Amino acid sequence: IGNWQSEIARFAPSLRTLIAHPSAMSGKAFATLSAERIGDADVVITSYGSLIRQPWLLETRWSLVVLDEADAIKNPGARQTQTVKALKSRVRFALTGTPVENRLGDLWSLFDFICPGLLGSGKAFSRFVNRLEKDEHASYAPLRNLVQHYILRRLKSDKRIIADLPDK
Repeated sequence: IGNWQSEIARFAPSLRTLIAHPSAMSGKAFATLSAERIGDADVVITSYGSLIRQPWLLETRWSLVVLDEADAIKNPGARQTQTVKALKSRVRFALTGTPVENRLGDLWSLFDFICPGLLGSGKAFSRFVNRLEKDEHASYAPLRNLVQHYILRRLKSDKRIIADLPDK
């Protein structure tokens, strides 16, 4: 939360930002937040846990939702993932350094958030992955071709892209 707050202050200081989190306001103020009370904010920053505790966040229609550390929604059956996927928005972005952490199903869950239906249902995607894993000659190319247009991959080693990150 603090990092997003400082980045907005640095790169977009004219944006009115509201931190909808108990660390930024009293418990009572946080508990009484509502869609009407955030009307003047350009950006609302919150946490995954706060989404669960503040139902009005799910009832609000957002122009844009950006998930940071989006690997937090890799488990499609988790309450947190289901809550996040219930957000109403026109546009959705997911930022993560690990789109596939343990299994290819992690990728399905991210895409089910940003572009529901693109990779089919969870069951259909599982069948597809099982076929790939069983056939040593199977190609991941169709999947790669489908998702590549939605992924921006940046490497720390490419100094033209991001010169201010330290080496690993």
